[in-house]
Amino acid sequence: MTKATDLEICRKYLYADVNLIPVVNANRVKRIRAAYTMWYEYPTKTESDIRKFLMDEFEIHKTAAYQDIEIIKVLLGDIQNGKKEWIRYRINAMFDAAFKLAEEQKDPKAMALAAGKIGKYNQLDKPDANELPFDEIAVQQFEPTDDPTVLGLKKDPEIREKKRKMLEKYHSEIEIVDVSYEEMIRDANDG
Repeated sequence: MTKATDLEICRKYLYADVNLIPVVNANRVKRIRAAYTMWYEYPTKTESDIRKFLMDEFEIHKTAAYQDIEIIKVLLGDIQNGKKEWIRYRINAMFDAAFKLAEEQKDPKAMALAAGKIGKYNQLDKPDANELPFDEIAVQQFEPTDDPTVLGLKKDPEIREKKRKMLEKYHSEIEIVDVSYEEMIRDANDG
């Protein structure tokens, strides 16, 4: 099974009913689900903690645990910037934990400090990025052609003759009538 396939299966079935998960993948999805949920709820846990949990709870080898962890990281963060997004996620979780601890200890200075760090780290003090100028995007220009080589197809030198024969053959069977747009709309509304 390829890594991309495992990731796609986990994305699709992570919280699905166990009966919907393909039998071949059921055990892996279950253990990734358990570790994903644990790491999501306790983001301060280390990779080693999650590896140990997977190995102890599901009796798998270290290699399999690390493969599962890679999928979990992708599920928790952005695929392109997995490491960076993962670190951002963890730092925000730590700030949240610090704020909750300060709140429990009724320490307003520490609460303000943690809240300030959350705001500054997430750049809430800066204006949002400007919207993209969609109105300035140039429209792609297309030029109609009947040349099949544009699509990478071979040119048929007898195409016009074949077209003429097809028109002759079907013209007698089909009644072709020129109709304006307004007539079509009127007929559609009447019928």
